[in-house]
Amino acid sequence: MIITCLLLVYGWAGYERNYVWKDELTLWTDVVKKSPRKARGYNEVGMYYYERRMHDQAIPFFMTSISLYEDYAKAHNNLGLAFMGKGMVDLSIMEFKKAVELNPDNGMYHINLGIAYLQKGFRDLGFREIQTGKSLRKKLSPDRPSPHD
Repeated sequence: MIITCLLLVYGWAGYERNYVWKDELTLWTDVVKKSPRKARGYNEVGMYYYERRMHDQAIPFFMTSISLYEDYAKAHNNLGLAFMGKGMVDLSIMEFKKAVELNPDNGMYHINLGIAYLQKGFRDLGFREIQTGKSLRKKLSPDRPSPHD
């Protein structure tokens, strides 16, 4: 009888855990639910939507991530990508510049800023940022982890 109860309890717990891990959205939504004051979960939910070109859904998650951790360079970059996806180039430049300011060693942030500058017609600035980004990418400079991860 006790073994049957234990099997049922652990079986149910395993089923629930598998449900949470079924895809990125359920996983990161669960993280946000359980840790609502951590910036990374919101950023990852935003990326889920961004990668599916659902920019309107992604933007609030990136903004919440930034509101929880103002210096989260990755969230600023991702918000810039979402703005770019909506054609809001001025806002994307602002976010890419913030990402570069927070982590100037991340080449991808410079490249994204360069692309945004090119879209605005600022050729010199655009090419300079892209060149900076390319040289930094060769060094492989990862993002600094958020203290809120």
